[in-house]
Amino acid sequence: MTSTRCWVPEPIPVAKVSPLLLNLAPTWAAYRTLTGLRLVHFLTDEGTEGIKVPTIGNRWPLDPITIREQIRRRT
Repeated sequence: MTSTRCWVPEPIPVAKVSPLLLNLAPTWAAYRTLTGLRLVHFLTDEGTEGIKVPTIGNRWPLDPITIREQIRRRT
């Protein structure tokens, strides 16, 4: 019997996401000044995307699956 396993990404602290985005597109001006708090504001209802980013002890874990679902709904 063959086992089918699906890799599920774990949430990543939003403070670690902004440097990753800068590495992805270093010439994009918006990423140069992006911080974890600015990213949380952008993603939440106060910002533009309407994605809930939970707070756990002053850390905001960002779930990649939630981001992918939001992108899928947009397109």
